[in-house]
Amino acid sequence: MVESSESKQRCIDMFQATGFNVFKLIEPDENKLSDILADLLSPKGSHGQSDLFLRLLFQQLKFKADRKYTKKATVHREAPTHGILKFRRRMDVFIEAGALVAIENKVDSPEQVGQVNDYLDHLHLCARGRNAHTALIYLTPDGRLPKSLRATRLKKAQESGRLHCWSYREQLLTWLKACHKRCLAKRVCGFLGDFIAYIETDLQSRSMNQK
Repeated sequence: MVESSESKQRCIDMFQATGFNVFKLIEPDENKLSDILADLLSPKGSHGQSDLFLRLLFQQLKFKADRKYTKKATVHREAPTHGILKFRRRMDVFIEAGALVAIENKVDSPEQVGQVNDYLDHLHLCARGRNAHTALIYLTPDGRLPKSLRATRLKKAQESGRLHCWSYREQLLTWLKACHKRCLAKRVCGFLGDFIAYIETDLQSRSMNQK
């Protein structure tokens, strides 16, 4: 029975490659995952879907996705902070699209002292004179809270929508699945499917082993 089952699976995989996942082969680290997110969110990204993925992110943040801005959005990797006491910190992903959105991606590395606090200050400073909404997505495997904020500021930042503590396995997956559903390019759909499967299996196991 085992041999028969394995034989059938080999026949299926000849055409469907059910066990193949590009993410399992490359085992992306934190920086590479940030590269992927930045490319997906850029309207000029290699995915060819213009600002679709960025608009879906804005919808999830409950921001107005004004195409006048999202189609011309700029997405920066390792964007430096300025104008605050601890300048030259580097935000993993920084998006300017009318609204200002930063993503701090924490898969393997710990939060630096005062890091999230400084990013909120930086976004507030950047929004001055623009009348722009701001949001910092603190992205971790389990959606944990940052430790650099006092309880009162943490509560205020979350209630105002300026801080979103996202989990790879919940909020990010929700966004990726929406992207997968709306994407028109088969190659990109396959990539997004692999990304989703990687988060649901390998990334979850990896984060649990680190605890």
